[in-house]
Order: sequence, then C-alpha cells, then structure tokens
Amino acid sequence: MNLALHYISFCATVLLLPPMLIAIIRKTKARFQNRKGARFMQPYYDLNKFLSKGETISKVASWVFRSTSVINLVTMTVLAVITPWLSYSPHLPDASDIFLIVYLFALARFFTVLAALDAGSVFGGFGASREVTVALLAEPGVILCLASLGCVAHTSDLTQVFSYSIAQSELLYNQPALWLLAGSGLFLSAIVELSRMPIDDPNTHLELTMIHEAMILENSGRNLALTEFAHYLKMAILLGLSGQCLLHAIPRMWVASGLVKGLASIGVIVFLALTIAVMESVLIKLQWKKLPEFIAYSVAMSLLCMLIAVGIR
Repeated sequence: MNLALHYISFCATVLLLPPMLIAIIRKTKARFQNRKGARFMQPYYDLNKFLSKGETISKVASWVFRSTSVINLVTMTVLAVITPWLSYSPHLPDASDIFLIVYLFALARFFTVLAALDAGSVFGGFGASREVTVALLAEPGVILCLASLGCVAHTSDLTQVFSYSIAQSELLYNQPALWLLAGSGLFLSAIVELSRMPIDDPNTHLELTMIHEAMILENSGRNLALTEFAHYLKMAILLGLSGQCLLHAIPRMWVASGLVKGLASIGVIVFLALTIAVMESVLIKLQWKKLPEFIAYSVAMSLLCMLIAVGIR
C-alpha cells in the first residue's frame, strides 16, 4: 500500500507541480507590479485550451516539426522518472547516470532547435542560434556540478549520489559547503537552460530578447500544449535537482522521515520558483554580450565544486 501511495504521489506531482510553478512565478511578479494577475489556475486552463484548438503548420515543415513536441514530452517524462529531483522519485538501478541525464536534456534541445529551423521562420532560426550558443556556455556548469558530487560518492549514478543513506554517502554527508555550491551552480545553470531573466524575458516577443519563445512561435494547438508542458516539466526537474542539493546541505534532512523529505522536496522547488519570480521582478535583461559574464558565475561555482571534490577524494 505504501508503495502504491508512493507512485501515486509521484505521478500527481509530475502532472500538477510544473504548471503550478509557472502560476507561482506569474502571480508573484504581478504582486511586485501592484497587479492582481491572472488566476492561479490559468496555466492549467491554457493547456486545456491549447489541446482543444486546431493547428496552423508551415507549408515547409516536415515530420521533424510535428514530432518534436511528442519527442520532447517523452524525453522529459523519462527524465522525470530516472532523475532524483524528488526524494520520492522512483529508484531505478543504473538508470540515473549523470551523463545519460545530461545527454537526454541535450536531445530535447536538439529537436527543439531542429523544429525551429524546420518551420522556416526567421525568428525560429534566430532563437535556435541563440539557444545553441547559450547551451554551449551553460552545459559545462551542469556537468561539473553533478560530476563533482559523483566524484566524492565514487559513482555516476545520481540515485546513489542523492540518496539519504549516511552509510552509503558518508563523505557527502560531511560536506554541506559542497552541496550548497553545487545547488547554487545548478540553480544559475537552470535559469540559463530555461531562458529566464536576466538571460531572456519570457513575457515579451521582441526579437532582441527572444530565445526559447522564438523557437516555439510556430507551434499552435495540441503541438503548443505538449511543448509548453514539456518546458514546465523541465523547469520542475532542474529546480528539483538544485533543491535536492540544498536539502542535502542540511544534516537533519538525512535522518528525517520520508514524509518530511517529500514535503521539503516540494517546498524547496516552490521556494526556488519564488526566487526566480523575485529575480525577474528586480533584475533587467542583460545585453547579449553580457550573458557570458553571468553564465561564468555558474561555471565558476562548478569549478570550485570540482576542486573541493578532488580535494576530498
């Protein structure tokens, strides 16, 4: 019965949490601007509306454009299952390899870029070019943060790295600074991966500020619904990974009950979403030439993580 409840809770989180994060960000930003904002359930209503609408597809689009939304959603669903972004994620032996997870994220990005180019839109090509450039700068930070934790745990399996077993990860248990650095580096990398402020402004369609939004401008109807939900799920997974690092930096969490860990997992993801909303309310979008300087912070944190990990080992 406990196992059934465990999987039911996980499935409910995967379905309900991603749109809720977008609602939290939008509502918080509206409050900062002295606005009431849209209803909290608006992201759910939008997804349902997109599913009921027809599609408009470019005449030059091929099967790549039509299939990308499904491929991305399937990829993100697989990542949600094999990545330990929640304390109650399914534990699949040898399925949570660091490099497999990184390459699955890259696979989703690859098809998104192909679909943007396949539609024949100028804006699509513009956004795809910027997406590849930003990804090239941000991916080393993600890989090094995760690899530094794996280096100390002597494994590339993230399920073992993020386990709360003191006997299994005794070295990591005594390294809260390493966890904090890794979590901070992953959070900054997540902002870049998700094209949030100050990297990109998701609320505008001006050509000088568009990265992710430019690539999905040609999507509509069911295609847009699947694309948007896949992006929401990607946000939840990335924030969940960062949040798990921050929770592991708290020694008491290692000996807490399963219920406390589960609630803390949801709570820290919501907290990071609120942090993004606050950042987007007080920061302005950086100029394109300033982006490498911002991304350098996450890479610097990841390098520091790796140096600490090598020293511990």
